Amino acid sequence: MGYIALIGTRMSSIRICAYCKKAVPLTKEHLWPSGIIARAKDIDTSYLGKLEKFIDADLTIKDVCAGCNNGPLSTLDAYICDLFDAQFSHPAIRRQARTFIYNYEMLLRWLLKISYNTARANESDVEALSKYVEFMLEGGRTPAEIQIRLELIHASPNPNWTPGSSTIKAIPAVSLRCARVETPENHLPGTTLRLVAIYGFYFWVIIMPPKTDSSLFHSGLPGKLLPPNRSKLSLYSTRGMLELHADWIRNPRAAQSMRDLRVRRGR
Repeated sequence: MGYIALIGTRMSSIRICAYCKKAVPLTKEHLWPSGIIARAKDIDTSYLGKLEKFIDADLTIKDVCAGCNNGPLSTLDAYICDLFDAQFSHPAIRRQARTFIYNYEMLLRWLLKISYNTARANESDVEALSKYVEFMLEGGRTPAEIQIRLELIHASPNPNWTPGSSTIKAIPAVSLRCARVETPENHLPGTTLRLVAIYGFYFWVIIMPPKTDSSLFHSGLPGKLLPPNRSKLSLYSTRGMLELHADWIRNPRAAQSMRDLRVRRGR
């Protein structure tokens, strides 16, 4: 659920790597790390935002060389898998304080990497994100024009549940989602906003033009600013899963696609 890929496109075996820019044989890159896919056992559906469609497949893109894929990008994926085990796999409780422990540089590099993967697949924000491929691969000085906000999401009561029914009582905050976010309110020209969601942890990645007054943009965003010079952030959850995903619930094409998928699965 929630990640986007381009499927069924033929590509030659020798092209330019999207990261190191070398003309070398390319490998298949999972948009979401295979380690996260293996851990997210509750998720067996992918959402193609470009088509507003749910599908039954692991989504990949083939424009990354083996050196990048198995080297620095694999290191970032290993870090995020460790965070999944230590943080993301533990559900947030409504209005109960949590402490998020993180390595800012590693986290930002990975958030940019997953955003860049899905952006290339969906043909959006590629130019804005491609400027940071060197930082994604090697780290170093964190770009001052990029900021991260973190929002915790809790489970929502299931409106279809009744005492004695076989339906679940609460809809858990379980999703994998990476997408471009449009902000008609408080929009600043040239600003890119991406959402990366792992279970109940929703990271809002903001890329601003140089010398931008970020306070004008942050005023309309959820969550809490993640300080780059710290390793801990205390926060609590105020929004539920259904509230945050109301766009899917109200989207007739997405809803029909989910019904069709359930029919194909015999559910």
